[in-house]
Order: sequence, then structure tokens, then C-alpha cells
Amino acid sequence: MKFLTKINRNYALLLTFTLFVATVSMYFIVQTILLNDSKEKMIQKAGLIRHQIQNTGEIPNIYPIVEVTKQSQFKIHSVKFNQISLNNKSENENEIYLEFAEQVKIGNGYYTIKLRQRTFESEDLQLLLTIFFGFVLISVFGIQFLISKNWTKTLWTDFEKNLIAIEKFSFNNHKQLILCETDIEEFDRLNSIIEQMTLKLQTDYESLKEFAENASHEIQTPLSIALLNLEELLQMELSKDMFRKVITSINALKRLSSLNQSLILLTKIENRQFLADTVISFNELVTLKAKEFESLFETKKISVSYEFSGVFSAKINAQLADILMNNLLSNALRHNEIKGFIHISISTNEFKICNSGASNGLNNDNIFSRFTKMNSETFGLGLAIVKNICSTNKLEIQYLYDNIHCFSIRHAP
Repeated sequence: MKFLTKINRNYALLLTFTLFVATVSMYFIVQTILLNDSKEKMIQKAGLIRHQIQNTGEIPNIYPIVEVTKQSQFKIHSVKFNQISLNNKSENENEIYLEFAEQVKIGNGYYTIKLRQRTFESEDLQLLLTIFFGFVLISVFGIQFLISKNWTKTLWTDFEKNLIAIEKFSFNNHKQLILCETDIEEFDRLNSIIEQMTLKLQTDYESLKEFAENASHEIQTPLSIALLNLEELLQMELSKDMFRKVITSINALKRLSSLNQSLILLTKIENRQFLADTVISFNELVTLKAKEFESLFETKKISVSYEFSGVFSAKINAQLADILMNNLLSNALRHNEIKGFIHISISTNEFKICNSGASNGLNNDNIFSRFTKMNSETFGLGLAIVKNICSTNKLEIQYLYDNIHCFSIRHAP
């Protein structure tokens, strides 16, 4: 979730909660105000009725609003407010009234005064005021939310530009990262730190790249010289023991040279020195590479079958794609059994290569680690290279053993 989206969502949640609390509070506040106002008016009316009875002797009765009865003695000892239900004969339904009742002594007589007011009248006003108040709040908060959203979006424009520049930055371009200046101190400080950090990383990257290239060249040269000299020794008359030692030395140097090349290749892949500039069809690539391996498959009498239900393609460097397929086919050949099989299936979403062979005790968590060997003939770097090629080209590779060895490649989510 984007930062601005999260801020707007949190603001909207806070707004909703605030509106709910404010509207409910307003409802009860208005209810209390109207109720107290009604009570005060009913008390004032009761005083006017007492004054009228005392001056004129007339007893007003307007049922059910005003009800005055003469009593022989006190029955109500204090002023009372109650809610009662009375039947409305005209509409044939019960209505709720707020009733004020008191008993007073006027002259020599005792009078019970009851005043009533229908509550739905105050409830309508109460609801109307609450709706109006809620509408005003929603309007104010809504306008504020839109203004704040647009202002915040403008405020973060430079940050978004800098984020895009960082995403597109690559050490291989040999260009320094330059970010936009903003009017915000914290953003400018962050930009300065990122620029300094990328500059140092770029310097370190160039140094490491130069070291790897120099190391490869410097190591490969003496290895080539040593191999050349040993091969010249083979042309001379040597004892069996000396001949065996020379052959052993030559094989060891060849392995060392191969190891050096593999490690240099891994370093280049991890440093992203290969540009993913070609869309490669795995269908065409595996068909082509399988033909190159035909003679090797025949030496172990391995049968190869295909199942194509779609075209699986990926944007990848052509050289790396070639290395990827070579390593997968070499692995399927090397760790297969005599008269075994290799089955290659391809769909739109997956490339899968399976082969027969005994269990190796490895799983998806450790089979791609460097120097993980299934036998002593290899360095354990082939599948590590495959893993790195996939990781740096937005591909995902998985290994599964269920009586047969299977490697599947899919596009990374």
C-alpha cells in the first residue's frame, strides 16, 4: 500500500469515527436541551394557570394538553415529570407525552395541575437539527479531505520523481544519481544521504568489478602457461609414474581454470553486468540445445520426450539463457541413470525439466547453494549459476523430487 493511500485511508477512518461520535453526541445534546426547554416552559405555564385560578376562579382544561382537577387533599408531594402513553381517538393510536404534574393550594382549595406535550414534536426537531449538524460536519470534513489530499499529493510530487530516479538507477550506466531538490528539510537530507551512499556504492562496485576482471585475467594466464608446459612434457619420454603425475596435474589445473571461470561468471551475474535485452522462447532454446546434447544422451542411452502446450518466454540476456539451458540439461544428463529418461514440458506459465535418477538427499532449500555437490565430479556451482540467472531476470526456479528429479521455472510474482 502506498504511503499517501495509507494516510488518506487513516484520515477517512478517523473522519468516519469523528462524524459518528459527533453526530450521536449532537443528537443527545439536542435532546437534553429540548427536554429542559420543554420542562421550563411547562413550569411557566403551570405558574400562569395558578395565577388564573387565583384571580378568576376559572379552571382551564384542554385535554390532553392541560388537565386541572380540584382535590380534597394533597396527593402529589413534589413536582413530577413522566413519560406517559395516551390514546389519540382521532387517529386511534397511542402517543407518547411528556407530563408535568404538581398539586398546589390556591385559597382554600387544592388543585392538581397536569400539563402534557407530545414528544414526537421535539423528536422531529431534534432529528432535523442532528441531520443538519451532520450534513455541515460532512461538508466541512469532505472539503478539508479533498484539499488535504490534493495538497499532500502536490507535496509528494518531488518525492515520487526521486523514487522513480532511484528505481531506474543502475551502476552499469556509469552515471551519478542526482535527485530533485524539495522545500522540505527532511526530504533534502534523505536525498543527500542517498546520493552519497550510491556514490560510495558505485565506487565500490567499480572497484569490485575491476578486481574480478583483473583476478580472472591474472589467474587464467599462469594457469594457461602451466597447462601448456605440462602438455609439452607429455611429448617427452616419461616414466609411467611421471606420466600419471603430469596427467593428474593437468586435470587439476583444468578444474581450477573451470572453477575460476564459474566464479567470475557468478560475480558478473550478481553484479548485473548482463543486460536483459532479448525475449527468449524457451521452446526454441531447449529444442536447439537438446540437439547439441544428442550425442551425449546416446552415450547413456537416455530418451528425451517433449510436451508443449504453450510458449514460455522471458526477457533475458541471450548468453545467460544459453548458460541456463546448458546447465539444466547437463545436470539432467550427469545425474541420470543408464537407459534413463528426460521429460521436458512447457506451458505458457511454466518451463519444466524432469529426469530419472537416484535420490540425492537434497531439497529446494539447499540444492541451489554454492558448492553443494551431488557427486565429486562437479564443483557444485552449476545450479547456483542457474539460480542467480533466474533471480536476476525475474524468474523463479523450484526443485522437487518425487521418484524423479524436476526443476520448474516460472515468472516471479
